[in-house]
Amino acid sequence: MENKYQVLALIGKAGAGKDTIQNVTCEAHPDIFHKIISHTTRPPRDNEIDGKDYYFIDIPDFTRRVLNCDMLEATEFRGWFYGTSMESLDENKINIGVFNPAGVNAILETPGIDVEVIYIDAPDKIRLLRYLNRSENPDCAEMCRRYYTDENDFADLDFEYIKFDNLDGKKCDLTAYPYTAEIIDKMTQRVAALNR
Repeated sequence: MENKYQVLALIGKAGAGKDTIQNVTCEAHPDIFHKIISHTTRPPRDNEIDGKDYYFIDIPDFTRRVLNCDMLEATEFRGWFYGTSMESLDENKINIGVFNPAGVNAILETPGIDVEVIYIDAPDKIRLLRYLNRSENPDCAEMCRRYYTDENDFADLDFEYIKFDNLDGKKCDLTAYPYTAEIIDKMTQRVAALNR
């Protein structure tokens, strides 16, 4: 069986620039990339839009989706649930999404999906400054908690990935860099072959 979906999974510690890179890449190449929008049971934050940033659903709906095996991956974080549904994928494009390491492991085990992983990295100082600058009154305790959780979660990744150094914090288009463009070209060819 040929894999039906191509997924470009972006991982990285908080503040590395995953969401920015996902958005810039998808906006620059809407004919190639499809932005994966995850589901969550948490309420929207300021400036978040349902269907653009997340699909905001209630716990019974999320539970139903998990029990019906409609979710590629699902996790609980601080009392809220997050997950990626099969319906959020497009078989005619490269699906680009932001995941944690456990989510990548779950998707790697899902039949019918080719996954390429890019680890977005940035120095600690840059990541912490980005986090602090996201809001007027940042939750510093949460920032510290996320920092130490990330240190643990990213210590021993057990899957292959390409590392992308997001040092300057500029809005990056992944197609502009030879080592990521090569992966994207390979995935584009697989999408084209599946749609012949």
